[in-house]
Amino acid sequence: MYEIFYSLFGYNKQLFLTINHYTNIGALPQVLQAISSVFFIANFAIGYIAACVYVYYKSKKAPNQEAYFTPIYNELVRLGACYAMFGFVFAGLKFSVNLQRPFCSLPPADFITIADTSLERCLSSFPSAHTGLAILVAYCFWRHMNPALKILACLVAMAVATSRVTLAMHYPADIIYSIIATLISILIGNNIYALLKNLVVRPIGKMIARLLFN
Repeated sequence: MYEIFYSLFGYNKQLFLTINHYTNIGALPQVLQAISSVFFIANFAIGYIAACVYVYYKSKKAPNQEAYFTPIYNELVRLGACYAMFGFVFAGLKFSVNLQRPFCSLPPADFITIADTSLERCLSSFPSAHTGLAILVAYCFWRHMNPALKILACLVAMAVATSRVTLAMHYPADIIYSIIATLISILIGNNIYALLKNLVVRPIGKMIARLLFN
């Protein structure tokens, strides 16, 4: 099963070596590393909390506070459910599958990296949380983006995915499966939100609105 679905009959390693070699040129690895560093999983939580605080202050200034607050609250809960499911799925996979990262599983002469690998957990190759988070962030803002921003979001996600191979953090198969895992996480998160929307989310939202604005 490993040979078929992960090693891909040896093509996973060969593709890694090719991408890693041709993307470690000039300043490109530094640029890719900088882009990738934004999509650390804890950064989403920080941004989410900042968004909640922003919505609170905007709601306080709105003429009809509860009417302004409620739809944004519902959207934040929905996205929060997707993020929570993303965290559970990726943590579960990383700490149960325990596949070695390229910098652990390959001889040092076979790859190039500018990353400080001593700071990284060796057995966290599968899947790529950075890639998944880049996709999740794009999903969160997708409906609010114009076509140019959508293209930019796709390019950023591609840059993050490439960076993980450039830095010898992940194999290409990790990237592929992280995309699948992210889409599944989003689907499950949306379904959980839909199930709880009328039963839990809306009543709690009304209670929060009364506490904040009355």
